[in-house]
Amino acid sequence: MSTNGFKLDSGEKREDYSSLLAVGLGLALLMLIALAVYWIGDPPRLQAAAASLSQERIERGDALYASQCASCHGLEGEGGLGPALKNRTVLKNTPDEIFFSVIRSGVPNTQMPSWSVDFGGPLTDEDIQDLVALLRSWEATAPEILPQQRQPDPAQGTLLFASTCALCHGENGSGGSPGVPALNAPERLEKFDDDWYRSVIANGRPARGMPTWGTVLSPAQIDDLVALLSAWRDGREIQPAYSMADLLDQALFALSENDNESALLRLSRALEASTGRQAELLREIQAQITSGDAPGAVQSLAALKENWPPGDPQAGAQIYAVQCASCHGPQGEGGIGKALQASNFIQSQSTAELVTLIQEGRPGTLMAGFADRLSEQEIADIVAWVRELQK
Repeated sequence: MSTNGFKLDSGEKREDYSSLLAVGLGLALLMLIALAVYWIGDPPRLQAAAASLSQERIERGDALYASQCASCHGLEGEGGLGPALKNRTVLKNTPDEIFFSVIRSGVPNTQMPSWSVDFGGPLTDEDIQDLVALLRSWEATAPEILPQQRQPDPAQGTLLFASTCALCHGENGSGGSPGVPALNAPERLEKFDDDWYRSVIANGRPARGMPTWGTVLSPAQIDDLVALLSAWRDGREIQPAYSMADLLDQALFALSENDNESALLRLSRALEASTGRQAELLREIQAQITSGDAPGAVQSLAALKENWPPGDPQAGAQIYAVQCASCHGPQGEGGIGKALQASNFIQSQSTAELVTLIQEGRPGTLMAGFADRLSEQEIADIVAWVRELQK
């Protein structure tokens, strides 16, 4: 039989591709299985790679934090000059975008500067992302840090009492105007509790001549006054929290107004908190006033004020190392804060002015006030040591 000229041999065998087809299907199946296994194992691999990259970012952030942030926020984020960052509430409620923005741009009119190179800072956006990654890594183990509650201070209460209450109730609550009770009397104070006195101070008793001090004093100031009354109720004597620099200024002003009695009162208050040579100098000035040598007293008081309070540079060096070196450098060479060595500004200021500057800080800059952390004498010791850097 022929078809179109070709002859088909009925006995010729046809080629069989079934085995090759089976092999191909098997290989395809193996590839599908391998791909499925790869897909199943890929997420853990990607997660491991991502974790490795995240850990590297955290480690870079840790190094940046130690060099740029720890001096204000604490070595472990526990807070210091700046707020605590390793705080569960803060980390839980603050998105990464907010952290990034605050670090990058800073917070105007606070001690938090802008850190981005775009605003004159030292950090790139990548650096800031590393810092944010570090902060976020703290969230799982961060403690809950509650806002610190201010404790009423009876020593501050004595100052308020002297300026607002003594006119009627007498010096130290001993009684004054006719018909106005002496308050420094335990048997009288025991008749009412602190809440009653707090309410009376705030709301006044107009029909009895007691002003409404709640419109003048803050709640914290009223709490300080109540703390003073509570101390008097217990029979405790409270040392006033006088600022020596303020007392010397007030004494000088009184002398300039020929008010020798007020000047002696200010010096008496200064004496209450003075010892040693300081007390001797104050007594000498008191003697000048009582003897009628007011001009000599003014000169002596002005000279004393210029160098008040005297400090110990050796003690100041130790305090400086803990409180100031992280910003101003171990030897005052400067860093985040200004250099203190050979400073024209420091050399132009009196000791009292420098003490006040450290107490109050410089609002809107990195320089925070230290009045709530260091005593006036400790600050004077720091000033004495800084004076040594000017030599």
